[in-house]
Amino acid sequence: MRWIRGIVAAAALLTVTACGEQTAATGSGSAEAGGPPPASKELSRSPEEVPGGGPVPKGQIDASALPDGHPVDVAVDEGGRTLTIVAQEGGCTRASATVAEQTAQRVEVTLVESQPADKNTMCTMDMRYPPLTVDLDEPLGKRVVVLEHQRDTH
Repeated sequence: MRWIRGIVAAAALLTVTACGEQTAATGSGSAEAGGPPPASKELSRSPEEVPGGGPVPKGQIDASALPDGHPVDVAVDEGGRTLTIVAQEGGCTRASATVAEQTAQRVEVTLVESQPADKNTMCTMDMRYPPLTVDLDEPLGKRVVVLEHQRDTH
């Protein structure tokens, strides 16, 4: 009988641990409450959780074109030539990023969310936040990162 209690306790511990690791790995939810991602266009992760060399300061990011609830996490590598941007995708959609324009004042990055052209495709209801990288011609420096959003079909 003791071994049954031990197995039940171990299974409960593994379930709690696995759920906590999934939330941390996917980046979904707030670290404090374990809830859904924030609905505002603030940084949805603390700087130490942003993938890449270091976070781009919030004042250097223009995310006004992103849909409500979209994460705004941008990091730059130590050399300043690679941006890592956390995108949003779910179900059958796939995220990609391209540099649309680079000037002395700004870097415009288009985040594309592609969905299947066939409307009869069955899709899951999960959300994912993949880190996407784009390469810049010159180091980012003080330039503003402008994030655009586009929906497409594949």
